[in-house]
Amino acid sequence: MKVGDLVKWIGFPGASQLPEETGPASPGIVIELSIDLSGNKRVTVLWPDQTIGKNLYEQTLETVL
Repeated sequence: MKVGDLVKWIGFPGASQLPEETGPASPGIVIELSIDLSGNKRVTVLWPDQTIGKNLYEQTLETVL
């Protein structure tokens, strides 16, 4: 995953709620990548409604081809 990639929200692996219930349904664009203090990759995404998802776990997103 890199800046500029189109991604969709897939939610937390193994979660009981569907992704549609916990996040945006339309794909967004990765605008920043970072590493948190624990060494986890974090992603900032600009969603179509102009909101910004900050510090999202990479595992909660899937790159759209």
